[in-house]
Amino acid sequence: MEKLSRGKLLSVTSLSLVLFFLFADSQGQTESSNPLPQFLFQSFSKSLVKMKDGRQMTATLNYNMVDEEMIFNQNGVYMALDKPEEIDTVYLQNRKFVPVEKSFYEVLTKGQVTMFIQHKSRLTQKGTPTAYGMTTKTAGPSKVLSMQSGNQVRLIELPEDVEVSPATLYWVTTSDQMDKFTNERQFLKLFPANEDKLKEFIKSNKIDFKSREDLIKLGEFCNGLGR
Repeated sequence: MEKLSRGKLLSVTSLSLVLFFLFADSQGQTESSNPLPQFLFQSFSKSLVKMKDGRQMTATLNYNMVDEEMIFNQNGVYMALDKPEEIDTVYLQNRKFVPVEKSFYEVLTKGQVTMFIQHKSRLTQKGTPTAYGMTTKTAGPSKVLSMQSGNQVRLIELPEDVEVSPATLYWVTTSDQMDKFTNERQFLKLFPANEDKLKEFIKSNKIDFKSREDLIKLGEFCNGLGR
């Protein structure tokens, strides 16, 4: 077997170390960084927009949870979907979104009991160091995206001194009534006739009211009960 010279061995070892650190660094960036924390998804993706008049179109979309706007990317220019009242449904990342006033709510279940998520976030200013290692926070700006020249163009960069905090809300619609809830107690109040059955289902299935998948299960169970 051919033996490596000392110089060749050092070269191979150095190259291996360089590749190792590059790989480790790229892995750390992929796992920990989110370049768009104000958006529902980490990247824009091709989506279908269905209009109320029957027209359909495709766009590269993502949802801004702070401004509650559906944003599309057109050749590197970011714009908000105009006239949401004319849109019937947006199909984004295999999920369905419908306009509610100027926002878009995700549809979890549909039927006699229709359940929605209002994906919503707030901006808060990052904590500043104080004595004894504690931090303080103050309210940040209310807008992340800004308008340019009065049109629909948006800027998506976040200021460095703010962070995104979730403020998600959940909604249930039966007939023409739409009710908000954020926890089990509020939800059960909306279904007094089936409260005991719902309590048992929530307990036996360990329903987490912050889990999208668990809320889908709960909504499907409700549709089997009525209100």
